[in-house]
Amino acid sequence: MKGLTAQPNDTQSVDPKERRDVRRAVAHWRRQIAGENRVPLLATFDFTSIKGDWGHRFLICTDQNPENATFISYGIMFAALLGLPEKVTAITPLNQLIPDRYRPLFAEGCNKAIRNQRPAPFSGALEHDFIVELFRAVFLPIRLHPNWSKWLIFGTFNCRIALSGDKRAEDV
Repeated sequence: MKGLTAQPNDTQSVDPKERRDVRRAVAHWRRQIAGENRVPLLATFDFTSIKGDWGHRFLICTDQNPENATFISYGIMFAALLGLPEKVTAITPLNQLIPDRYRPLFAEGCNKAIRNQRPAPFSGALEHDFIVELFRAVFLPIRLHPNWSKWLIFGTFNCRIALSGDKRAEDV
């Protein structure tokens, strides 16, 4: 992933609120499987208990091809971070909505969650336009139906600027 340093674990130090949201999203997902070693099904997944807790969270519908991924829903803080409309208004491929720098992260996160059929956490740094952003995300698979190729990916994403440099200083 060009310009992206990702660690698929929990080793980087980032804002505790970001860690808590990742942990809360994973804990909610795990409660849906009730200790069983399987991916939850949409028919039994409880979204009602997190209805008001979507700030940095998202829900994606996808298959094995990341170009087919689309947002179903997302929180207002997530929308603000990525420059998206406040609510999903049309079924538009993810790659047409999110900034280029995040596309590899979302593609890898969705693919890893589906392939491994378990949570795919990421944290790291992303460099662009003389700015370094620290990010934390998790992608959690949900099966639409046991025999279908389409999946839902429930997750959370947050980032913050860690460093900013003066372009003129970098050009010297």
